[in-house]
Amino acid sequence: MMEVLGIEVDENILKMVLFSNDLFKKYSKKRVLPAKKVIDSFATDYRSFIYIKEGLVSVSINLENNSDSFSKSRTISFSGHGEFVGFFSLLGDSKNDFQLETVSEVTAYFIDLSFVLRVIEKSGWSTSILLKEIDKLTHFLNLDSRIRLLSIEKRLAVSLLYLESKSRGEIEGLLPEGVSQYHIANYCQASREYIALLLAKFESEGLIQSRPKPIKILDRERLEKRAGISNISFIRSIF
Repeated sequence: MMEVLGIEVDENILKMVLFSNDLFKKYSKKRVLPAKKVIDSFATDYRSFIYIKEGLVSVSINLENNSDSFSKSRTISFSGHGEFVGFFSLLGDSKNDFQLETVSEVTAYFIDLSFVLRVIEKSGWSTSILLKEIDKLTHFLNLDSRIRLLSIEKRLAVSLLYLESKSRGEIEGLLPEGVSQYHIANYCQASREYIALLLAKFESEGLIQSRPKPIKILDRERLEKRAGISNISFIRSIF
């Protein structure tokens, strides 16, 4: 939900404004992308505003120049069904600051950013929506910073609850299709082996079910307690 000039504007309204424009087809491209497809060039080189119709993408920061990191990138958020991803090129110092990668097969619209800004400007919401999108990414970065201060076990609990919020809700507690131990480990900034051990521990305690895939949360109340109430409150304040 986006708040514009004191009025709460659902992202569905932004979708309606863009998709109903007569020039939408001219300035957008619909693509179906396989899982594990890096799409950073679409998001930066063409300065695209992306609408995720189906599937899930991870949003990562490039860490190739960071000698202290054991990974080339760090996942800071995930975006899925019905969500917009955009404005990365306005926030980074170089085109490689942010990287998007599909977690599952994704159907997405890549919309020319200049067209998006023109349409929003005509609606009278230009500055407010742009600032709200920047604020949204800032919240993700704040969540990312808070997670780094937690123990890895708490990071995992928060990550599972966060990822479950990205599911379409067809089956309660189920994480989105395609989410693997690799994605969870990268988001938690921990080794895949250690995350596997913790997931096995959570499963033995009846918190989650790992088979069949994807992971399913069985006991949300106890998992929230494991994550810490203040952390869950912070996540809910974002979503």
